[in-house]
Amino acid sequence: MIINNNIQSIAGIYSNHSSNNKIAKAGREEEKRDEIHISQTGQNVREMLQKMNEMDDVRHDRVAELENLIASGNYHVSSRELAESMLQCRF
Repeated sequence: MIINNNIQSIAGIYSNHSSNNKIAKAGREEEKRDEIHISQTGQNVREMLQKMNEMDDVRHDRVAELENLIASGNYHVSSRELAESMLQCRF
């Protein structure tokens, strides 16, 4: 394509074309609107996730129980159970 110092007329063509597209798009937007409908299951999942995010990450009752067991000397871990648990968590 050869352009002979006629950039203004070319720019005018593109600006008219883009304004026509904007008018056409505006007409289409009035005709159609996107809508989303979230199912009851989706709403339930969202509520559960919000509740989980609000929950504390630390189970203070369990921590206190384990601290008491350790302090009293009654906390014993089976090495076999520990090894089995570690093997199940392999990556």
